[in-house]
Amino acid sequence: MESEAIKLKGKIKSLLAEFLGVDTDDIKDEYSLTSDLHMTPADITDFLQILEANHINISEIDLAEVETFDELIEAISLHE
Repeated sequence: MESEAIKLKGKIKSLLAEFLGVDTDDIKDEYSLTSDLHMTPADITDFLQILEANHINISEIDLAEVETFDELIEAISLHE
């Protein structure tokens, strides 16, 4: 049985892939949101709004501490 953290990560990765127009396999944990995934600050803000619309708690995320996809998952998991 999948843990809640794995389910959450899969859901976020699917939402991000859809947002970016890529396959989930194209998003690696260590990828930088800005350098590797080419997200602008506006893209990141828009994506966080998508997460919030999907009932994922983003209220406590400090974007200054989030550089990679994995760090985003970690920040969200701490507050879910």
